Amino acid sequence: MDCKKWIAGAVTVAALGWLAAGTASAQVPEDLANKKDFKAFRSSSIDPNGHNGDMRRVLPGETCTVADVHGSGRITHCWFTIAAPSPEHLRELILRIYWDDSKTPAVECPVGDFFGLGHGQYVEYASAAVSVGAHKGLNCYWPMPFKKHALVTVTNEGASQVDALYFNWDYRLDTKPQKDVRYFHSQYRTFFPAPVGEDLTITEVKGSGHFVGTVVSVLANSDGWWGEGNDRFFVDGETKPDIVGTGTEDYFCGGWDFGRAFWTPFFGCPFYDNDAKGGEKRGIQNTCYRWHIQDPVPFTKSLLFTLEHGRGGWDRDRKPFTNHYTTVGLYYVDHPEHDGPALPALKDRIPVLIPLKK
Repeated sequence: MDCKKWIAGAVTVAALGWLAAGTASAQVPEDLANKKDFKAFRSSSIDPNGHNGDMRRVLPGETCTVADVHGSGRITHCWFTIAAPSPEHLRELILRIYWDDSKTPAVECPVGDFFGLGHGQYVEYASAAVSVGAHKGLNCYWPMPFKKHALVTVTNEGASQVDALYFNWDYRLDTKPQKDVRYFHSQYRTFFPAPVGEDLTITEVKGSGHFVGTVVSVLANSDGWWGEGNDRFFVDGETKPDIVGTGTEDYFCGGWDFGRAFWTPFFGCPFYDNDAKGGEKRGIQNTCYRWHIQDPVPFTKSLLFTLEHGRGGWDRDRKPFTNHYTTVGLYYVDHPEHDGPALPALKDRIPVLIPLKK
């Protein structure tokens, strides 16, 4: 199929999705005309000398402060664009966000995975919460509230300099301090390969909050469709899942192996190279997202969200090898401290196809 035709088709589907979603998900919110009890600000990479050097160079091992905000408010929009010689810079650059003077980051994630680019390659797509615009413009609209302090950093864990990190992070400070805050969090995990006989843990958290988003990236080590595993949400310590799906492609709101890349406001598969590799073959790469904006999953004590990685029967685990998975779970919870697994080392964030034995 002609690339321009399917891109145009996907954009049309996305536009229709916005219209079908109705007032609740309109791009122009109903309360836009209401009085706003906050003041708007921006933290950016603007050239302090007023020239056109509106970027930051980030040396290997260096951390760049993107935003350091004091007061009660929320981050409303963030944007990056990056010029870096390393082909792995989307995996090498680590985004960390600290809330209210916490010693540990609530968000700790490679930049690429945070923006739905789980295979470290740029593709343009549009969704309600995250979009990648022309050319290599990374945008995020998840609201991120804080009571007294927000600190955002980017660390270069690669061996090469980032020549230019451009950023605009928009935020607001409220006239009246917030009393009850649910903090935005991420949990990043890698499974290289997926554990035999075990489901993937996407998010495991204690506290009171609600789950809002998933990004899953797959590199297939074996032939066959990877998307048959069920999604399972265990809320507040239940031993049986409160929510059970019918398969991974179904959880991402597609069907029948997707068939092509697509994206909508709340779900999509923007990276899909199956056609180029001959179908459901070893070596295919897919990245999918699902935003629970209209259907958040609330919890008062704990949440465990898991994903099967195969059918429940004869091919529960792929042969000869299970597939590689990189996952991100996104949620709001009542504490600012980090509550996910430790970030893997750079070498453990880059999946490599398992070689076949001769």
